[in-house]
Amino acid sequence: MPLLKIDVIEGRSDQEIETLLDAIHDAMVNAFQVPERDRYQVLNEHKRNRLIIQDTGLGFTRSEKVVVITAISRPRPAEMKKRFYA
Repeated sequence: MPLLKIDVIEGRSDQEIETLLDAIHDAMVNAFQVPERDRYQVLNEHKRNRLIIQDTGLGFTRSEKVVVITAISRPRPAEMKKRFYA
């Protein structure tokens, strides 16, 4: 039962948040084969100046729609991790 902490910048609608959380859960179910009802998510919304995510030269522009996901779980095989992060 992975625990997911999701950090976003405030300002998203309830529908956007629901869609985001559902998509993250679907990725967990598909990648780690967790049961559908095995869902533990904590969403934290931050003021824009409280979540600092700077460009580190990866070649893409970050926006205020950035999502930071912290997954706390038992060790998983590399193949499962690749599916989750794809």
